[in-house]
Amino acid sequence: MHRYFLLLLASFLLKHAFSSKIQTPKIAVIGGGIGAASTTHFLTELFNNDLKIDLYEANKIGGRLATIKIDDNEYEAGGSIIHQENKYMQEFLHLLGMEHRPIREQRFGIWDGTEVVFQESDSKIFTLIKLIYRYGIQPFRLNSYIGSVLADFNKIYHLQNEGRSFVNVTSMLTAINEKFPKLLQVSVKDHLLNLGYAEKLIDELVEAPLLGDYGQTTSVHSFVGCVTLAAAIGDLWAVKGGNKKVPEHLIYRNVNVNVVSSHVKKIRYLNEDDFPIYEVQYSNIDDVNNVMKNHYDIVILATPLTEDQKMQITFEEFPADGLTFSGEYQTTVATFVKGDLNPNYFGLEEELDSILSCDSNAQIRSVGKVDTVEGPTKIDSKIWKIFSNASLPLNVLHNFFLNIEEVKEVAWKAYPRYSTNVRLDKFKLYDGLYHVNAIEWIASAMEMSAIGGRNVAILAHREFLQRFSNEPNRSDIRKDKYKVEL
Repeated sequence: MHRYFLLLLASFLLKHAFSSKIQTPKIAVIGGGIGAASTTHFLTELFNNDLKIDLYEANKIGGRLATIKIDDNEYEAGGSIIHQENKYMQEFLHLLGMEHRPIREQRFGIWDGTEVVFQESDSKIFTLIKLIYRYGIQPFRLNSYIGSVLADFNKIYHLQNEGRSFVNVTSMLTAINEKFPKLLQVSVKDHLLNLGYAEKLIDELVEAPLLGDYGQTTSVHSFVGCVTLAAAIGDLWAVKGGNKKVPEHLIYRNVNVNVVSSHVKKIRYLNEDDFPIYEVQYSNIDDVNNVMKNHYDIVILATPLTEDQKMQITFEEFPADGLTFSGEYQTTVATFVKGDLNPNYFGLEEELDSILSCDSNAQIRSVGKVDTVEGPTKIDSKIWKIFSNASLPLNVLHNFFLNIEEVKEVAWKAYPRYSTNVRLDKFKLYDGLYHVNAIEWIASAMEMSAIGGRNVAILAHREFLQRFSNEPNRSDIRKDKYKVEL
């Protein structure tokens, strides 16, 4: 009996000794948008609140989800719409106790730079007749095809619920559908032509939403083209009070997150006891010469890293050849005008609620009425939002409007400049160093950033636990749901 007691005691002590080695991770998250917010949320779940996060954001929490104020009302200036099938955004809304904001139905037209080639009618039946008259039944085939692509992509939720994570973009897409990586290698125009769609449909019904959403043409790769069309044909919503409320509340309600209002300038690799330690060097915006330092077990970059970004981060003393990030981000200018649209400029007798350009050489990509972040009211909005690739001088704006009471402008490095060039974007940059925004090169949207955030959280959690395991292939991701302290 005494012998069995000693064996049990020894087993308990060994187990306790092993578990005590798993220290509380110290994590740096760089960025304050929806990707960063998603990452901190899922990390907190996976580590069961046993973690410390410093989140670095030089500007406002929310990132490219932001609002602009006109009169006493706020309007979405950044990411403005969410698809009905965006599972994580729906879950965040429920978790945070927020409300849906419905998107007002709008009559839209497609403008070729000279005239409106297609416009909706007040009657859905007349709209349907006009659609068939111009494009035949192909829009319905296209709707079905895009629905099948979206249904396939939704498999990512099942994979992530199983604890699957991916070190790069290609492996993620391959796990969802082995044909998906090929969509990155062919333009959406060529892809749809190969599927038998008419050039007129592609140049109008596909080009217009691409110019409106991404400021780019049908030369973009097919996957981002399909994502754009999914948004064009699906039921859409937004968050009452502003979409930025989601990252704000996910971050500020999380007691494990300490927000550091500073710009990260440099990340140094330090190798200690075979495990990497990262030194993060940062400074306040108003005192750039005062550089401070902190050390972390894990660093997660939730911000674009291309060379055209305003705030650059340098990487030092990495054993590999260094870290480089190819590509550019598309500049988008959102101009808000309080006034009355000039329908004659577009060849119309009366104004439409929204006009999408299918002419990539036009000065504007789209113009449409917008409601406040609180949602539609009975009073018709006089606020118009124009997307363009460059700033619009006042004399140009007067071409589009009969009168102008107020103008405000917001310029963004909004999303990647897409092409069919082969890319090797990685979620895992090095041991303990991860990049959420790699997913943007598939497509850029709030839900995509949330998916990228969860992927990196699963990956970082698993690899951190492996440091303390004698099993090199350990994959015991915690699958049970933990309560998150908000």
